[in-house]
Amino acid sequence: MIKINFTDAIKFAHLKNLARNKKNIVLGLGMTYPNEGLYEKFKNQVFDTPVSEMSITGMAVGLASQGFRPCIVHGRVEFAMLAFDQIFTHASRWDYMFGGNYKCPVTFRIAIGRQWGNGPQHTASYHSIFLQSPGINVFIPSRPSEAYEYLIYSSLCSEPSAFLEHRWLYKTFEYFDLKKTNSNKLLLATHYQSKINKKKKYLIITYADGLIEALKTYECLKDRIDISVLNISGFNFNRRNYYEIIKIIIKYDEIILFDTSPYEFGLLSGLVGFLGIVSNKVMKIKKFSPPFTPCPTSPYLTKNYYINYRKIIEYIQKKENFKIILKKSSFDELNLWPDFDFTLYKKKKIYLNG
Repeated sequence: MIKINFTDAIKFAHLKNLARNKKNIVLGLGMTYPNEGLYEKFKNQVFDTPVSEMSITGMAVGLASQGFRPCIVHGRVEFAMLAFDQIFTHASRWDYMFGGNYKCPVTFRIAIGRQWGNGPQHTASYHSIFLQSPGINVFIPSRPSEAYEYLIYSSLCSEPSAFLEHRWLYKTFEYFDLKKTNSNKLLLATHYQSKINKKKKYLIITYADGLIEALKTYECLKDRIDISVLNISGFNFNRRNYYEIIKIIIKYDEIILFDTSPYEFGLLSGLVGFLGIVSNKVMKIKKFSPPFTPCPTSPYLTKNYYINYRKIIEYIQKKENFKIILKKSSFDELNLWPDFDFTLYKKKKIYLNG
């Protein structure tokens, strides 16, 4: 096993994809820069593109329809929105329009979410737009091994894929073996369980960069109460109703939803709606998320916008009648990319169809 951060995991996945098949290509702004580490080894498969998101995305979709497996890289979702017509009207509907006989295996790598100083115009996620679009796989990796696994999976499957990478995760790392990842099956979620398994009391459900704060909560409380974390990360192109996940959720007494995007009509909101339809169990649900407003720019305002693990612990302490003394959040913790090690946390992987 070697130490791999989120950014390098993406690079290693690209290198493996490019080496495996000459039909795999990577396109995007700055993709030939030396620090990307791709162009030097695969000059005929890595291409810089002009600032014309609509044109280059349309080109990638056209290449995918002709037997290539392109990955088009968009540095911000706000810029990728200029190409939503190509992504949703064309790529995600392509195979359906031709009766399932005309594949379009294009991958859209799109950076989303928070980053210090980016403010209201460059911190959006728009998960719901992607998740409500049938015909396209949606991958929202939370840790480096997931980023590596999903990017390879997207180059092997026959459907278009949206790879939504949260910028807040770029410095996170873990130790894992590149050769032992399972990229042939679709990973739906990971389940982190405390050793106290008598009552199945609290379950924190989260995704993407929310996993960091969820695991901090888990670390502080796992020896006092029964608390677990369910992190959702993979969504199949023609199926979003995951009974594999619902079976886990209904075992717990209380669900804590932790979202780093506004909750209203978002990923977790959709999950709760589906849960209410398929389960007869009346569940206690508590929600933590930013307000339904754009993210502010200044650090002073941002610290009150994003929710951290202290809020969840405060809530549980009041319910369970105990007290944990926590240090105040530092400026770096609130505003800069976290240098977080995921290796410390054991999990159970949940794949599609077991």
